[in-house]
Amino acid sequence: MQFPTIDFGWLGNGNLIGMVSVLHVIINHAVAIGGSVLMVSIEYAAYKSGNARLDAYAKWLCKWILIITTTLGAMTGVGIWFATTVVLPNAIGALLRIFHWAWFTEWIVFVTEVLLLLTYYYTWDSWKGTQKKKHVRTGIYLCVASWFTLAIITGVLAAQINPGDWVETLSFWSAFANETWVPSILFRTFAAITLGVALLTPITKWYLKDKGDEHRVLKIYGKWLIASVPCMLIFGWWYLRTLPDQAQTLVKWATGMSDSVFIGVNVLGLLLILVLGMMLLDGSVRRHAFLTVFTMLFSLLLITEFEIIRENIRKPYVIYNYMYANGVVKSDVPLLNEKGALPQAKFSSVKQVTEENKLQAGEELFRMQCIACHTIDGPRRSRAMAKRVEGWTEEGIASFIPQMHNVRNVMPPFVGTEEEVKALAAYIHQIVNERSGAQ
Repeated sequence: MQFPTIDFGWLGNGNLIGMVSVLHVIINHAVAIGGSVLMVSIEYAAYKSGNARLDAYAKWLCKWILIITTTLGAMTGVGIWFATTVVLPNAIGALLRIFHWAWFTEWIVFVTEVLLLLTYYYTWDSWKGTQKKKHVRTGIYLCVASWFTLAIITGVLAAQINPGDWVETLSFWSAFANETWVPSILFRTFAAITLGVALLTPITKWYLKDKGDEHRVLKIYGKWLIASVPCMLIFGWWYLRTLPDQAQTLVKWATGMSDSVFIGVNVLGLLLILVLGMMLLDGSVRRHAFLTVFTMLFSLLLITEFEIIRENIRKPYVIYNYMYANGVVKSDVPLLNEKGALPQAKFSSVKQVTEENKLQAGEELFRMQCIACHTIDGPRRSRAMAKRVEGWTEEGIASFIPQMHNVRNVMPPFVGTEEEVKALAAYIHQIVNERSGAQ
């Protein structure tokens, strides 16, 4: 209510945030975390065996990890800040207030991570002989810094779903060190390593020409997969068990699968990845091309699925039990219902609904309370209003709006007066008729 609203039209505000976020997570998990762990593991193996070719391969990986994380990784990270600040400034403002010191610490850790990555790459050829051990140790520090970045960000993300008793205590640690934090960190850690293996396995086949070197690297990948898959199963199950009751019931809705299908698909997929890990121990993927491709696709889908579930199961909130998905603070609802939403909206050109400005008022209300999730048209038919309420009467829409959060518990309640309800209904009915060509 305190900020102007921006509508990304057909694409949808929520879809924009989702696409940028998933892309950033894939880059961050697969390259910055998983790729770094595997890179340092390869360098350590090269150091122990005195294999210069493996050492050169690890350095080549480091070059691309440096390039990707400081370009695509950094840009998509900024992209998340830009998209969420534009779409939901209230939510970002609240998170910055709650987690000010966590964000500040994460920035320090991220700068440290970048400095370690630069040091690691540019000292590769100079830290040799007796100094090689120090170089490997620097790589380990880099992996630890990358992991701490993940841990801090995960604390903020986990608090959006389960902030503990923060609403009552306003304690930073109640929100940050919530029940879902540890299992979420651990699941993401091993998912990142699995993503790294999925990304680097075909690259290894392409880059390493010596079969002995290829076999050594693939064995490293196999060992990491065998360790990671059981951990993902355990920590994924633990994470689900720490979710609030309502969030647990929404997992099925978020995936579009029944409980049994959801469990079956994920367990079977992880078991197939485990099989690949066991097969990689013989140092060859020639006979296992299908499982290699499957691991790449499934691991990408797994982290995407995790992000989609995380975003959807906190509905109708963006910060659980505190702020709704459209940026309305839960405690403000009684005031907004009594005084009206439009008078409280600083950037709204309409402050009171009249017969003359009814449609304009409805558009303002739609932008304030609906476009965080819904569009007029768009690729997601379930969220495109022109399709969602096609065939409804204006009176039917007006009757549904005050009850929509009871009918669909993933939707925030509408806040505003009866006149504002009618204005929103009139606007939605008009845009539906315009899209359908009705007169």
